[in-house]
Amino acid sequence: MKQNNILKWVINIYTIAGFFCLVIALAFVLTPVVPYIAYRINPAETTNEVNKISQTVSDGTNSSSSTSKYLPPLDLTLPKESYISIPTISVYSPISTDTDYTKALRDGAWLVPDYGTPENGLVPIIIAAHRFGYIYWDNDTRQKVSFYNLPKTQVGDRIEIIWGQRKYTYEIYAKAEGSKITDYSADLLLYTCKYFNSPVRIFRYARLIVP
Repeated sequence: MKQNNILKWVINIYTIAGFFCLVIALAFVLTPVVPYIAYRINPAETTNEVNKISQTVSDGTNSSSSTSKYLPPLDLTLPKESYISIPTISVYSPISTDTDYTKALRDGAWLVPDYGTPENGLVPIIIAAHRFGYIYWDNDTRQKVSFYNLPKTQVGDRIEIIWGQRKYTYEIYAKAEGSKITDYSADLLLYTCKYFNSPVRIFRYARLIVP
């Protein structure tokens, strides 16, 4: 009788452990397709996300960053087009300067106008991108060109910007969440939406690394 009770107890433990393992496995499997399902259910979410990204996130100030103009060496092996690379999350996204943000965000990152560019270090560079993107994006595209995994970046991670066939390297020094930028002393600011329907944005603040 005692052995039967022990056997039942062991079976129950294994059953519970197996259930939790199954739930965890399903979560990992479903996470990449959640945006796809959400956009299928509500296609307007793409427009909502675009509108949230394009909304002014500043408090009206356009302060100077701390770094003066710096030009890395010209490297003709680099692409002529502009890209942002975040190696720790495997992002390699084209940067658009189109004033029409609805077009710019379709292909990747958007450099917010009226702020800095890499060759002008007197004002901060602000780059935004979709978190979830479009229904026609597959998971590989979302991982590569969007800021879907921006929350996984940490202080100390490097960001590279290819601009004018020069490579600028930045290092994240602060992370934040909120509705507006709080630190205009940064050389580079990245942001994206946190959730589908939320005013909260994810921010990363970075400094230019000058040799």
